[in-house]
Amino acid sequence: MSTWAEIGDRTWVRRYEEWDLNVGLVVGSDGALVIDTRATAEEAEQLREHIRELTDLPVKWVVNTHAHFDHVAGNSAFPDATVYLHENAAAEEKLSGTTFAAAKVVDLGDRRVELLYVGNAHTSGDTVVVVPDADVFFVGDLLEESAPPSYGEDSFPLEWPDTIQSAIGMMTPDTTIVPGHGAVVDLEFARDQAMDLGKVANTISTLHHAGTSLDDALRHTEDWPWPVDKLQDAIRRGYQALGTPQRPSLPLLGPG
Repeated sequence: MSTWAEIGDRTWVRRYEEWDLNVGLVVGSDGALVIDTRATAEEAEQLREHIRELTDLPVKWVVNTHAHFDHVAGNSAFPDATVYLHENAAAEEKLSGTTFAAAKVVDLGDRRVELLYVGNAHTSGDTVVVVPDADVFFVGDLLEESAPPSYGEDSFPLEWPDTIQSAIGMMTPDTTIVPGHGAVVDLEFARDQAMDLGKVANTISTLHHAGTSLDDALRHTEDWPWPVDKLQDAIRRGYQALGTPQRPSLPLLGPG
C-alpha cells in the first residue's frame, strides 16, 4: 500500500501502484499545491482523501508535468484549484488551465514553487517543478526509474538529451529528484540516464547517416542502452526528424 514520503520541508511524494505514478504535494502557508492528479476521477478522489492525511489547507494549485492521461485525468477532482501546465501541453490535448511559455512562479504564501520549460523531450510540453527551499525537482517523465524512459509517438528522442541536461544543470549534488514513475532518485542517477538518452539519439543519428533504412534500424539490436523493442517509436520519431536517409555515395573510380 502506498504512503506519503516527506522528501523536504512540507514536500511529499506518494508512489501509487496504478501506473507506478508519483504524485507530489507541496504545502505553504496559503494552501497546498498538487503535482499530477492520477489517471481517473476515481483515483483523484482517493488522492484528495490521502492529502487530508497531511494537511487541512485547501488545494489551491495543480501542476501537470505533461498532458498524458495518467498525469492529468484527475484534474476535475480539484475544481477550485488553479491548474498550471505548459502551453504546448494544453494545446496538444485541449486541456484547460493557466498556461505558461518558459517559466512561472507560484506563490504559496511563505514559499514559492517554480515551473520551468526546458525543451522538447518526452513530449513538447514537459514541465519541471522546482521547490527551491527544499532542493526538490519533480521532473515528470523526463526521467523514469522503474522502466526505460517512455518514447511515444509524441516524443522527441533527438532533443531529449539536451533537454534533460538543461534540467540537470540547475541541480545541486544534494538535489532530490522525483521521476514521473518509480523511486525517488539522485543526481548520479539522472546523469546516468541522461547519458543513455544520449546514446539513443546518437545511435539513431549514426544509423541514419550511414543510410540505414528505417526498417533495418527498427531491427538493429546493437548500441542501444535498452531493448530495441522499447525504442521503436524513438527510432521512428528520430528518422522523421532527420528525413529519408540517403544512401552513402560510392567513390568515383578512375580509368582502369
